[in-house]
Formats: sequence, structure tokens, C-alpha cells
Amino acid sequence: MEHEFTQEKMEQLEQFLLSHMEEDGCMPLDVAHGYLAAVVSGPHLLMPDIWMSAILGDASVDDEAEVMGLLMELYNSTITELESDSFEPMILSVEENYEQPLPLPYGWCEGYIMGWNAQGEDTLDTMASDEKAALSLGPVAAFLMYEEDQLLNPPDEKEHRIAADQLADSATALYHWWLPRRDNVAGHA
Repeated sequence: MEHEFTQEKMEQLEQFLLSHMEEDGCMPLDVAHGYLAAVVSGPHLLMPDIWMSAILGDASVDDEAEVMGLLMELYNSTITELESDSFEPMILSVEENYEQPLPLPYGWCEGYIMGWNAQGEDTLDTMASDEKAALSLGPVAAFLMYEEDQLLNPPDEKEHRIAADQLADSATALYHWWLPRRDNVAGHA
């Protein structure tokens, strides 16, 4: 079964999350996507009520079955993309003052680390203690060390772009790294 998260569905989910971000604490879509990429990759199968509540904050979705359906589709699409090595993180960008849009992966990276933390306290430590996994985490960690004044003006623009380009490969590598280490097989919901 093919799981495609279309542009239309993405915009619909993004609109809901944005409209409930400030009041209810919903994650922006790029953060939610990073979060889900780690949730589906880790050693434990996290039930939808756990990760949905983290993404939705205090937003009431009792009458929003469509939003829950969109989140499930994003979850399944993320698994499909990671399994097929076609994963691309949802990364914002800025065009002003740059010849080519500058990627702003901070939200996605923040969500990605939050997703690993949701897997348990020792999950990041386990990856950090393995050379291959630690190298895959490197680009993510690099973006989380920026100072606030560096977010739109990176210290080394070329290295910034290279690290941003490595995020897809990093997420895919960590998904595959955890496969034989999982306590259960994650699957499409």
C-alpha cells in the first residue's frame, strides 16, 4: 500500500497546527515532521495517543477526526519514505539576502531530537556511543548549537548548506541502524 502525503494534505495539516500553535501548543509542521521521523525510527513502538498528544499539545481534536487522519497519513508516509530511502525532511528556508534559499532546519532538528527523547532517556546515549550512529546524528546536533544571532546568518554558509543536505541521509541511516535493534517492528498504522 502506497502512503503519499500530498501537498494539499500537508497544507491542511499545517493550517490546523499553525492556528492552534500559540493557544494550544501545537508543534509547527516542520517540528512535527522531525518528531515523527525519530518516533518511527526508534527502538520502541510509540502508540498514536502518545505522539499525537505531543504534536497537538492541548488542541481539542474530538471533532477533528480529519486532523488525526492527516497525522496518521504523515506517520505512514514518513515510514514509507525512510524505508525506501526517499525521505526528505520538511525544512523551511529564507530567500532574502541569499542567491539561493537558505535552509532553516532548526525546527525540524528540534522536533527530531524531541522524538528521540520520547523513545526513552537512554536512546540518544545509545546512538552517541556508536560511531556510525553518532556520525549520523552530527548534522542534527550542529544545528542545535547555533546561537540566536546565527540562525539567519550562519557562521559558515557553505558548511551550513552541506549539513542541511545531509539531514535526509542522516535520518534514513538512523532508521536503518535501529531496525535490527528494535524491540518490535514498527509498521504502518
